[in-house]
Amino acid sequence: MSSKKLKNTKDRKCFRMINGVLVERTVKDVIPALQTNAEGLKKVLDDLVKQYKAKQDELEKWKKKNNVQVVQS
Repeated sequence: MSSKKLKNTKDRKCFRMINGVLVERTVKDVIPALQTNAEGLKKVLDDLVKQYKAKQDELEKWKKKNNVQVVQS
């Protein structure tokens, strides 16, 4: 279920795995943690995309500098 749907059912019980232990909580207790995790994952993904683009640019500069051509067969 998405967090949008869960907001309407705050008293519903749910289960969450914490350090290998399955814990019973209510939706209102779990939603803030889920939102924090989602924001953290978005930040990490953005950082990885930036690093990937920087490495890609670095590779292109290296290929031009050393006159390297990629041959695909």
